Amino acid sequence: MKCPTLDESPGFWIYRAHTQGSNLFRKMLQTAGHHLTPEQCGVLLRLKDLQGINQSQLGKRLLKDRHNITRILNLLEQRGYIERRSHKGDKRVYRIFLTGAGAALGDDLMPLLQTYLDRVLDGFTEEDLIAMKNAMGRIIRNIERYE
Repeated sequence: MKCPTLDESPGFWIYRAHTQGSNLFRKMLQTAGHHLTPEQCGVLLRLKDLQGINQSQLGKRLLKDRHNITRILNLLEQRGYIERRSHKGDKRVYRIFLTGAGAALGDDLMPLLQTYLDRVLDGFTEEDLIAMKNAMGRIIRNIERYE
């Protein structure tokens, strides 16, 4: 494959879609009165399904390094949305749980997330989404071969 110009590079398209999408969701969160970043929102929503996961595993699932996930969790804990509990078998490991306030906020965020997805996926068919998922999966697998 010939090396494309920056504007023709699939990596740039992916980066641009991610950056612009993140900016849009940040604005939507702010407009709705939520003082959260998209990354903090992602952690809260992921914890709805992963109650009790340890911090390291959560970071890996969200593609966040140790420092980044710690910073996000510290902010969410300060706001009362999560709590860390020591692991019974290893006191150095903390398991992460949503508080009642965190679970309620996660529920409140779901309609906003749905509106966001409706906006960014407007005009896509189910077949388009399957093809996009397959293409992105292929790119990810190609990258992982060289990591």
